[in-house]
Amino acid sequence: MLNQQSDILPNKLVDKKAVLVLFHNDLRVDDNATVSKAATLAKKDDGSLLCVYADSLARSIEASNVSQTNESQAYQFDEMGAARAQFLAESLADLDESLQRLGNSLLYLTSRQPSQPNGESTTSTFAQLCQLIERQHVTDICVSDTADYAQNQIYALLQEKYPKITWHSQSTNTLFATLPTEYLPKSFTQFRKKVEATHHLLTAADDVVLSSAPSSLPALPDNLLNEAEDNTLFFKNYQFEQQLSEFKGGAASALTHVNDYFSSDAPSTYKTTRNALDDWTSSTKFSAWLANGSLSVNVLLNRLREYERDIVANDSTYWIWFELLWREYFYWYALTHQQRLFWFKGIAQQPPTTSFDRTRLEQWKTCTTSYPIVNACMKQLLQTGYMSNRGRQIVASCFIHELGLDWRYGATHFEQHLIDYDVASNWGNWQYLAGVGADPRGCRQFNLAKQTQQYDPSGSFIHKWQGDNTDDYVLS
Repeated sequence: MLNQQSDILPNKLVDKKAVLVLFHNDLRVDDNATVSKAATLAKKDDGSLLCVYADSLARSIEASNVSQTNESQAYQFDEMGAARAQFLAESLADLDESLQRLGNSLLYLTSRQPSQPNGESTTSTFAQLCQLIERQHVTDICVSDTADYAQNQIYALLQEKYPKITWHSQSTNTLFATLPTEYLPKSFTQFRKKVEATHHLLTAADDVVLSSAPSSLPALPDNLLNEAEDNTLFFKNYQFEQQLSEFKGGAASALTHVNDYFSSDAPSTYKTTRNALDDWTSSTKFSAWLANGSLSVNVLLNRLREYERDIVANDSTYWIWFELLWREYFYWYALTHQQRLFWFKGIAQQPPTTSFDRTRLEQWKTCTTSYPIVNACMKQLLQTGYMSNRGRQIVASCFIHELGLDWRYGATHFEQHLIDYDVASNWGNWQYLAGVGADPRGCRQFNLAKQTQQYDPSGSFIHKWQGDNTDDYVLS
């Protein structure tokens, strides 16, 4: 847990603390130890609190003449996918409402024009953040632990630039605050067995203790409050013309979905239904809210325990826990391997035999491959920002094997569009399927014809998403 002690900013005698919370993948107030820590610090001497979300912070540092942190990523995208951008905006709006109820507001730093979520670029968010820190004479910065290599590089740059600011880091995003094993095993199976042999989180008698939400928050600095009417730093809720996905961002929507899910029979049949390509109740759908921290994994674990105690404990409810452990494994995998998460050869010693081909890449991205099941899944992604786990395995296998493409381009396309994008799970899974990651069996290839027959035997999914709407396709 980071807690770098130092003095206040130079050349300024500060009597009161100015505490800044830098939100990243912890977009909630409840069970958020980072928010609680910041509130406690600011309240000690009647200080002020700045709650900040900096959009595309890690990608903005190149514009600040700082070396690119993720130089091994295959390519950059200009705009976040529409569905992902909407989900994030909804999540931030919900966070802002929660902060306002407690007496504060969300400050939103963006390099985009405020009138449009994907407008033209202005000053980089990194530069804006630095200006805010200096103008408000910030004394403390509070962040949540993350496995995002680029984000951690940003934190390191800020600590180097402002060595007299005190940093505080809290665990808010994982089941375990530290790696639960002596070292990270090479495979998930080894990790799962070690964790389950020494920790009993699923079957424990008592619930996980949650971080108490503050009853109120210290106010923003006076100079910001005095300029509130025309201050462009304040988050402004953007009204979208249509809902692009069944998912609605924000902690309130997350808790509603958790309550609805565990009030149904779905958890008791999850293992048998989870591979469906296109059905809301077939899988948990928790991933989007977990990814940006609108939903606490500990809240989710407590509800799963409650369901097993009060309703039923079976293979399906265990499999929900199993998937949470996969998420946990990839978090520590990304934290352990850092920039190697983005290397073409992954954590392996030998690079794969795939390569770059712009024509085949564009066919995959524009849903015009020779494989209807792949086209259907990709159209679903572009329109909704979501794809089932089975669909992701199918399109990734096609990308790597049938199309012979560099897996990093596929991973970055997912990063652009998935509303549940999580750096560790996304890049870890792509490495896994490309044979350069944590899979002990090496590269995995899915038979597309067999997958189509098994998961879309009537062709209804392909028909719904017009996966066969091309002049040249392979019957699957």
